[in-house]
Amino acid sequence: MHGRIVRYLSSNGKGVVINSSKMLFEFTKETWHDMKVMPMVGMYVEFRCNNDNVITDCRVSKFQEFGGNTLISEYDFWHNDTDEQLETLQSNIRAQMVQKIYKQTNYDNITTIPLTIKLVDSIKCYFKEEFLAISFLNDLHLSDGEFLYDYFYVKKFVPKALDNLLNIDKTIKKDDFMEELSVVARLETAFREFERNQNLNVKYIFEQFFLSQQCHFQALLAAIDNARDSKAFATKRIASIKSEVSLLNRRIESKLNVSESKAKKEKLESEMNHLLSEEQKLEYKFTTLMSLKEQFEKHYFEEFQSLFAKTYQRIYKKIKSGLDICFSILDDKIYSKALHSVSFEKIYFKNPENEMVPITTYYIEQYLDRLNKHKLNEYDNLLYHHINKLKKQHKRYYLIVTSDEKEAMEMKLKILAQNKFNCVKTAYKHTMYFAYMSETKFDKIYVDKNNIWKDINSLIKEGRMLKTNEKTPFLLITKQSKENRFGFAD
Repeated sequence: MHGRIVRYLSSNGKGVVINSSKMLFEFTKETWHDMKVMPMVGMYVEFRCNNDNVITDCRVSKFQEFGGNTLISEYDFWHNDTDEQLETLQSNIRAQMVQKIYKQTNYDNITTIPLTIKLVDSIKCYFKEEFLAISFLNDLHLSDGEFLYDYFYVKKFVPKALDNLLNIDKTIKKDDFMEELSVVARLETAFREFERNQNLNVKYIFEQFFLSQQCHFQALLAAIDNARDSKAFATKRIASIKSEVSLLNRRIESKLNVSESKAKKEKLESEMNHLLSEEQKLEYKFTTLMSLKEQFEKHYFEEFQSLFAKTYQRIYKKIKSGLDICFSILDDKIYSKALHSVSFEKIYFKNPENEMVPITTYYIEQYLDRLNKHKLNEYDNLLYHHINKLKKQHKRYYLIVTSDEKEAMEMKLKILAQNKFNCVKTAYKHTMYFAYMSETKFDKIYVDKNNIWKDINSLIKEGRMLKTNEKTPFLLITKQSKENRFGFAD
């Protein structure tokens, strides 16, 4: 049956389809059997159900728009049960149009072939599923100036960051991310199709999606076939007449029924002369129409090839850019929810070893730390250089010096809230302070002068003596600073 989706919840994968009789049928993600397209409200579908009116198979219909180049009306959609029936109807309508054009056209004087559909429309038809996937990006927004991930590098690590978030804080539901995840699923399906079909037969696509839809061109093909067949018939008849004339000549020479044979011969020769003239006309007509056909194909194939290549690259880049945006938005949401999570504060951030918000880059660094940097494969080598470039551009290192764990936690969260790539280390005692100052070049060092193991001047002097942080600014944590926006005071 044909229907239209009137409700769909991506959070649980359940939806409702209405048919032409206004009956409602439920479907689930298990009964959705179209890997290229995800369901959405307003989408026209083809489905099957069991005796209990429960959908057992549901997929997107090939017909999502009606009228115009489709030749199919919405009335036709609702009054035919399958897409196969609609395709047959579409084919019959197009055949009738071709036949009408053929009858109304004088092919002895034709010089041009009008277009039924434009090049851009035929290419749009070929990429309809990709265009549909891209359209969902309109619902997603990334703030101006936000960092944009590269899908190629992060596609394995964003899911890990999300799984970790959901595992640590059970109050956070995956439903909160379903809008982005649904768009990702659509875009990834389209992206995989692009990667799988890089050597497309453009000539075949041109024939199937452009030439086959051109009614005037198809009528020309019929005229060419007719000219070819008529010429072949004339040639065959001429050969037959020559044979009959040869037989009559022998009868005349033998003086058998001479008058009758001569009359018959004269009639046949008259017919043959007419056919020879007709044969020449048909040959000229056939040659002219074939030339017109070849010119049409050559001209539009060159334009089609160029436009197809540009559209292909544009869609590919748009899908790739869309995935970059989706994964960046997902990472931002993971970052925000982790920072505002009580569970993360008590379980994760409380541990001094957890110096960053566990976003995508955190898992990339963890992954690379386990590898031998001298034996990286091609992908890992690219990932290694990519993450190092990202760290240089965006990652900042901060040190909190205090023996007060509560104070350290407050400051840590405030610093992490400024930038999702920030790394915050905490020195609770002298040995940790000396080790951190020796190993890491910090952008800023925050000191709680009321909760340290020695006087502030001695501590700063000791830090300045280490070449790694001899120029790093020290900032004091004061009671007043706790009340300002960031909790810092110079």
